[in-house]
Amino acid sequence: MALPSSAQLLLRRAVRLTVSIEAKPILTRRPFHASVPVLKKRKIAAASNSPPRAQAPPSPSPSSTSPNSEDPLDFSSLVASLAPQDTHYKSALQTILHGGRFNPSALGALPITIKSASGEASTFPLRELAQVVPRTNRTISLLVNDREYIKPIMSAVQSSREFNQQPQRSDDNDLELLLRVELERREELVRRVKETTHAWRDKVRQARTRHDKVLKGWQKDGTVLKDVVRRAERELQKLQDGKMKEIDGEENAAIKGLDRN
Repeated sequence: MALPSSAQLLLRRAVRLTVSIEAKPILTRRPFHASVPVLKKRKIAAASNSPPRAQAPPSPSPSSTSPNSEDPLDFSSLVASLAPQDTHYKSALQTILHGGRFNPSALGALPITIKSASGEASTFPLRELAQVVPRTNRTISLLVNDREYIKPIMSAVQSSREFNQQPQRSDDNDLELLLRVELERREELVRRVKETTHAWRDKVRQARTRHDKVLKGWQKDGTVLKDVVRRAERELQKLQDGKMKEIDGEENAAIKGLDRN
């Protein structure tokens, strides 16, 4: 028996509603207590016996690294860039004066390669593997921390260009190595002093050349007038001359110090 038209209409609506509900995706909500937690990455601290990491030098402020076009006669950025070089080369001269190659600080910085049981190689400065102790009669003692370091230390000292000798075992202490301090001729020390100051002067010239290029760039793009650039160049030359005179003084003082030693 056929249904009335109104009943057919209601049936069709019910079917469409059922199909629509089944077509919708079912959204599953996870309770808060069941949510997967987000874990922060844990920083693993270095072992207590590991060598300290080399720290990068602090980044200077922009004002100390970049010349200022608003004041072309301000050379503070150039002076700041020369300061680390001054410290480095003055220290190098002192090393030559006080013990030369066999200065405990220089010897303690010698890199030593140590291999683990798995064959992995790690490099440490000598001062972390042994105590460097100056002795009498031009002898330096290396008091080694562990027996396994003895052969790597002996190999590194013998193959190094600076020391180039076979450390001797001590008769009284199995963990002690002895180095003979070889006195260098005065002519050799003077040569090393002059090489050091020559490299220092080169660094000054390179810094001055970089600053010159900046001045020329300002003149080319019209940032600074030509007359101002010329004046800045004259002042820059005076600054370089003063620095060269300072280096000459350090060189002469170092050579005189060799005679006193």
